[in-house]
Amino acid sequence: MENKDSEIMPQNPVQHDSGEDKDKPDISYIDFLIQTIKNPDGILTNEPKGYHTYGMINIIAFIVLVMVNSLVGRLIVVVRYNSDFGNVFNYLSRGIAYLVAIAILLAVFKHFANKNGHTFDLNFFMEKFGALLIVPSIFIAVSLPLDALDITFHSWINSLSFTFLYISIFLISYLFVARNNIQTASIFVIGFYLAYRLIYYIL
Repeated sequence: MENKDSEIMPQNPVQHDSGEDKDKPDISYIDFLIQTIKNPDGILTNEPKGYHTYGMINIIAFIVLVMVNSLVGRLIVVVRYNSDFGNVFNYLSRGIAYLVAIAILLAVFKHFANKNGHTFDLNFFMEKFGALLIVPSIFIAVSLPLDALDITFHSWINSLSFTFLYISIFLISYLFVARNNIQTASIFVIGFYLAYRLIYYIL
């Protein structure tokens, strides 16, 4: 009986990971960027990977780049045509409008996902959406020196960045909120655009 009991009962109880360990990223930020670019499908899963801090960094980086893009564009006009710079806030307001619109978007994502029976939190959406903002940020960063050098197609590169922003919104909506519903995912994209334009108009 003792031998049978010893065979049935596990010698070492199973240890469950704590919530704190789950929230800690297991790779560096640079590795996160590389992995996301090389294999975005590995990031865009239903499981949180603890990369929400990296996602938040990407969102902030995107907003900063939008502001820098506006400031640099205006500075180039001032230098080339000897015009006044004007009010600095006017060139920061675009980035602020995107920041507020993205914050609202993430909250709406969480609300509708929870309403549809999913347990995704804000950290989850910061991780996934922030990961997708790597590509738009790269395009903006590339367009800045091209604009300074007066290379005509810099505007194409810049436009691509915002095209990929809206593609990112559609993907997150389609994969995690609308769940394979193209119509609903499209409504999220349109809603974000209208919210951004309204906030920008108010500012």
